[in-house]
Amino acid sequence: MKIRKIDKNERLEILKGDLYAYSRWTNQDLPRSHLTAINPDEVLVAEIDGKIAAALQCFSFQQSVRGSLKAMGGIGGVWTYPEYRNQGCVKALMKSAFLEMRMQGISVSMLTPFKESFYESLGYAIANSTNEINIPIASLSQYLKTPKSYNLTCDRLAATEAKDILSNFLYENLRSQSLQPHSHGLVITDFNYEQWWHLHRQKLCVVIKRNHQPVAMAIYAIDSSGNLPMSDRQIEISSIFWTDLESRDRLFSFFASHRDQIHSLKMPLPLDTNVHTWLSNAGKLQASLSDPWMVRIVDIVQAMHGLPITCEPFIFALSDPHCNWNDGIFRVDGDRGSLMVKRYNGDNPNLAINFRATIAGISALIYGTHRLDELVHKQWISDLNATTYKFLENSFTPCVIYNPFKF
Repeated sequence: MKIRKIDKNERLEILKGDLYAYSRWTNQDLPRSHLTAINPDEVLVAEIDGKIAAALQCFSFQQSVRGSLKAMGGIGGVWTYPEYRNQGCVKALMKSAFLEMRMQGISVSMLTPFKESFYESLGYAIANSTNEINIPIASLSQYLKTPKSYNLTCDRLAATEAKDILSNFLYENLRSQSLQPHSHGLVITDFNYEQWWHLHRQKLCVVIKRNHQPVAMAIYAIDSSGNLPMSDRQIEISSIFWTDLESRDRLFSFFASHRDQIHSLKMPLPLDTNVHTWLSNAGKLQASLSDPWMVRIVDIVQAMHGLPITCEPFIFALSDPHCNWNDGIFRVDGDRGSLMVKRYNGDNPNLAINFRATIAGISALIYGTHRLDELVHKQWISDLNATTYKFLENSFTPCVIYNPFKF
């Protein structure tokens, strides 16, 4: 088996594999736009006997982790042709992807698993899903009375034109800690135009502005086809953000104005959101959970460094059989409100270690996907005394991940 990157002329082979794994197979010529959405620099393949047997794509993103932006590798487009399965193709691809990520300065990784236990064996920790709420549009009617004194304007444009607007909006408001409804786990894409266009060619964007500056945004698709009964006409929001209650109300007012055109609105929200406080006469709502995310630390030093956490200094031993640069002993200082991390290189064998962790355990601790007692119960974190347990529990609190962007 050979693991390698592809060249530009092999993009069609990757697209065929994607179609076989995730879509309805067609033997017809595929639009050029489908090919240009594949970036050869992001694709790894497993080659057996001169043929591409399996592939994955590793996208370079930014992710908000406890309020600190980290370079993130988003794993997607993982597939293996059936005649090559159970030969270790995906495991070999993932190990190569870890090395690629580290070489690119990427410190964390995220994916949607096809099988949770498989990725757990590679060091990923399961995280929460996103709550997808389906509400009657009539329950937003009160927002049509939103006061005009907020000095807010509303622009609607094709989502294909909103790539830079959305990225700048997210960067600015993550820095100022004003982004709502939630920011931990949020992904900012670094897609090129062709990739962005491919994903958003059938969507729209609404931008709420105050003094010409965006203060709320949503990407959405609308289906109000005349051949559909009114009960089936829907707006589906794929991502929605606001910076204050006034901008949120104006955003809801925009969607409420579709009340004579559609019946319901579907939108992603963090799991801990009480959506009923936003609505009027909504009654019993329909809700579903998206597929869960899984997260992993790729480079422990870069991932922990700069996290806005205050804690006592501690030393831990980390086990990572797939990324040898993470395998060792590390000291963390956090008494100035921002973590600093140092790796020991075997020059001090008498260090007093506060606890030991697997890579899945430290990933779960940093991302806040599990309570500490769960990590101890799983034996992902071990050998810690009562004092260490208490400061870890206080410093690394559980966090709900909110990333509505699916890749």
